[in-house]
Amino acid sequence: MLMRKRLFRLFLVLAAVLVLLAGCRKNNFDEDMLIGTWEASDGYNYIFMVDHTGTSIDDSGRGLNFDWSLDEDELQLRFHGSGQAGKSAYLTFVIESLTDRKMEAYDKNDYDEEIITFRKL
Repeated sequence: MLMRKRLFRLFLVLAAVLVLLAGCRKNNFDEDMLIGTWEASDGYNYIFMVDHTGTSIDDSGRGLNFDWSLDEDELQLRFHGSGQAGKSAYLTFVIESLTDRKMEAYDKNDYDEEIITFRKL
């Protein structure tokens, strides 16, 4: 009976550790792979420069400059200028996959998590 209790407790501890480790898993992507021009399925082209600046260009050719940063799997764009109430506009992509030619990500604020496909030009 005592052995069975110990095994059960050990099982609970191991299960808790596995749940914690699974929840903490994030991908670390190489930011050097982002450098360049990307055509995205959301209708924009994104240009990422080495100095962590960039430009998003819409279908009409109008561009908006941004600063970018990559933290594990989150790519944050901070657009220059001001949005509503004088606040800077941010866009955060959560990267699902990244290769030297293709990236798949979704907008962190999109509750549907619709995948946007980026192809390097």
